[in-house]
Amino acid sequence: MKKITSLFLALIMLLSCFIGTEITSYAAKTYAETKLEEIEKLSGFVPGKTSIVTGNCYAFVSAVCEKLFGHKYQEEMYNGYQCKHRTGYFYEVSVLKTTTDMSAASINKIINFFIQNAMPGDVVHYGSLSNSSSTHTFMIQSIDNKKMRIFHSNYSTREYGSSTCHIDTIYWDSFRNNPTSSVYNSDGTLYSHNSLFYSKMRYAGMGVTINRATNYNSLYYSVGAESTVPPTVKASRSTPTSIKLSWNNIAGASKYHVAYKLKTDTAFTTATNSCTATSYTVGNLKVGSKYTFKVRAYAAGKWMNYSEELTVKALPPTVSSATIKPADKGMSLTWAKKDGLSGIKIYRSLTENGTFSLIDTIDRASSTYLDKNVKYGTTYYYKIERYVNAYGNYYSTTSKAFAKKYELKTPTMIIDRLSTSSVRATITGDGCQTNFVYYLQTGGKTVQTQKSTKNTVVTLSSLELGKEYSLYVAEKTSIGQGEYGKVTFKAMPKEVTNVNAQLVSGAIRVTFDPQSDIDGYYVYRQTGSDGKFVEIAALSKAMQSYDDRNIKLNTEYSYMVKSHKSAGGERYIGECYAPSQAVKHTLPATAKLKASRYSPTAIKLSWKAVQFAEKYTLQYKEKGGSWVTVTDITKRTYTVKKLNVGSVYYFRVRAVNSLGNGTWVKKVSLKALPPTPEKPVCTVKSKGIKVSFTPASYASGYMIYRADKKNGKYKLIATVKGNKTKSYLDKNVIKNKTYYYKLVCYKNKNGVTYKSAKSKYTKQKY
Repeated sequence: MKKITSLFLALIMLLSCFIGTEITSYAAKTYAETKLEEIEKLSGFVPGKTSIVTGNCYAFVSAVCEKLFGHKYQEEMYNGYQCKHRTGYFYEVSVLKTTTDMSAASINKIINFFIQNAMPGDVVHYGSLSNSSSTHTFMIQSIDNKKMRIFHSNYSTREYGSSTCHIDTIYWDSFRNNPTSSVYNSDGTLYSHNSLFYSKMRYAGMGVTINRATNYNSLYYSVGAESTVPPTVKASRSTPTSIKLSWNNIAGASKYHVAYKLKTDTAFTTATNSCTATSYTVGNLKVGSKYTFKVRAYAAGKWMNYSEELTVKALPPTVSSATIKPADKGMSLTWAKKDGLSGIKIYRSLTENGTFSLIDTIDRASSTYLDKNVKYGTTYYYKIERYVNAYGNYYSTTSKAFAKKYELKTPTMIIDRLSTSSVRATITGDGCQTNFVYYLQTGGKTVQTQKSTKNTVVTLSSLELGKEYSLYVAEKTSIGQGEYGKVTFKAMPKEVTNVNAQLVSGAIRVTFDPQSDIDGYYVYRQTGSDGKFVEIAALSKAMQSYDDRNIKLNTEYSYMVKSHKSAGGERYIGECYAPSQAVKHTLPATAKLKASRYSPTAIKLSWKAVQFAEKYTLQYKEKGGSWVTVTDITKRTYTVKKLNVGSVYYFRVRAVNSLGNGTWVKKVSLKALPPTPEKPVCTVKSKGIKVSFTPASYASGYMIYRADKKNGKYKLIATVKGNKTKSYLDKNVIKNKTYYYKLVCYKNKNGVTYKSAKSKYTKQKY
C-alpha cells in the first residue's frame, strides 16, 4: 500500500511539471523565493540538469513564470531589452541604459539599479544597444545588498552547458573589483558571474529592464525568504534597569524573537519569542552592567537569521532633548520624565565648550527646572544629568549642551477696526511674559502714554477719523524688557462684513452687517471674473440691503460693500472684509413638456414651473410649417386649438421675466387625433351586455371592441354613428362567460376617418 501511495504522489509531481497552473496551489501567501526553491526541485527546472526548454532563455523563464504566477510570460520583445506588455499579466518596473564605461561609478549604477528596484521572481531582459539580437532573459532568484542570484537557461559557464538550468550568483563586491570577468573557486565552480553584463556593454552600452507580475503582491511578500535582511536593531534606555529595542518591520513576519545576555556570558536568554510589534522593552537589568541583544523574525514558516548583536550598558536614560525658553522669573527647562532615578543635576556654562558648573540637584521625579539667576540678553548652556546610586556605586548619564539666550520676542500685532474711532489690537508674543507694555503715537506725538497689560487683546478708543497712528508693544518680565514691535494704522470706518448675494425675482439682493457710526454705504459690483469692482449704488445709513436690477441673464456677479463717513471736509471710505459669493440669474429649460389630446383639433400642453419665471412663451407648428408664437402665458398650461385633424404638430416653451428669455425646452410632437375615450360602463341585461359611454360633441361615432381575455385580441363588434347614441347592447354572449370591452372614438373629415387610441378595458361576466 505504501508503494502504491508513493507512486501516486510521484505521478502527481511529474504531472505538475507539464500541466502547470491546473495543479499549482497558492494556499497561503509566502515568499517568491520560497516558491522558487520548490520549483527548482521539479524536473526540467533543477540547476545543473537539462532545462524544460533548451535553446531559448526567454521561453525557459516563461515556463518558470507559469509555475510561479500561474501565467506564462508571453510579452512581445523589442529593442532587445524591453517588452510590449499586452497580456496584462506583467508590467515594466524600471529601465536602465548604460554606456561602455566600466568605471566604479558605472558599475555602482548597475548594482544600485537592481538593489533599489528588483525583487525575487522579477523577469530581467538585457541586451546590447548596438545589436538587438544580442540579448538574454533571466529571473531573479534572490537579491540583497551583498549579492544577486539569477535563475536562467541557454547560457554556458565552465560548470554547466547552455542546455541546463543555472542558478548563478553575482557578489556585488566581486563585481565591483572584476566587472569584466567572472571569478571561479579553486575547484572550478563559478563563484561570482561578473561577466554577465560585460559582453553586452562593451560595444555600445546595454539596456536593462525589470518586469513584474501584476498578481505579485496577492501571492507573495515583497522580499525573499533567504535573502531577507535581518532586522536592524536600535536601543534606547527606558529606565536605569530597562532597555527598549526597536527594529524595522520585516515583510511577512508574524512575530519576533528577542534574546539578550550579559556581555560576559556565553548563552543568550529569551526575552520573548512572540512579540508581534517592532519594539520590545527588556527589563529587570542590573544598572552598570553591559548587555548584548539580538532579534530575528519568524516568516514563511521558519525563524530567519538574527540581527547583528548590539551591546548596551544599563544606565539612566540620557536626556536627548529639552525645551528651554525665557519665563517670567527666569529660564525654564523642560524634559521627558523617567522612572527609577535617584536624582537629577543641572549644570550651566556661559560657553558651549567652557566649564559647566553644578547649579542645582533636584528631585528624581522632576522634569522641569527654573533657573532664576539669569540676566537679560545672555546666552546660557545647560546640561542635564540623570543619576542612580546602586550597589554602593554612582551611575549617571549627562546630556549634550542645550543653549538658549534670554531674550524676549518682539511682538506682532493685528489691527481690527471696531468703529470709526476705535480699534482692537491682537498681540502675539512668546507667551512667557508677565506683561505687555504699550503706547500710542500720532504725528510723532504720544497720545496714549505707556500702559501695562496681561492681556493679549488691547482696545484703543477716542481715535480721530482719518488720522494715522502707530502702536508700540513690547514684552516684559521680571528679568527685563524686549524690543518694541510697531504697527501703523489709520482711523477709518470699520470693514463691512458678511456681504451676501442672493437671487430674488428680477434682481440680485445684496445684504451685509449694518454699522451705526457712519454716513452710508457704497455698493460695488464685479461682472464675470475680470477682477474689477465698479461702484453701482450709494446707500443711506438706514439701508441694510440693496436690490440690483440692472443685470442680465446668465451673467455672473459678485459684490463688495464699503461704509463711509465724512469729517473735516474729507470723506473716508472703509474696506470690505470679503466679497460676496458669485451668483447669476438663469431661466433654464423647464422640465419635460407634456402634450395630450383635448379634442381632434386641440392639444393641451403642461409643464413645471421655472424659478423666477414671470410668464411663459409657447410656440407650435404643423409639420413642414412655420412656428406660431403664443406670448404672455401666466399659467403652466395652455390648449392650442383650431388644429388640422390628422396632422403632426411640434411644441416648445420657455420661461420669461423682466431680465429676458429663458432656454427653450426640448420640443415634443403629437398628432392631432380624437382623444382616447374613457373606458365604457358595462351592465348585464336580459338579452346581453349593455356597453354604455358618454359621447363627445366632436365625435363622428364610436367603435366597440371585445376580447375573451384581458390581454387577448380585441375585435370590432359594433360601430355607433353620431354623438347622440350612448350605448350598445351586445347580444352575442354566453352565460357565465366574462368579456372585456374597449372603446374607440373616431372623427370623419374630408372623407378620411381618424381614430383615437383604444380606451382602457372594462370586464363583465354575463
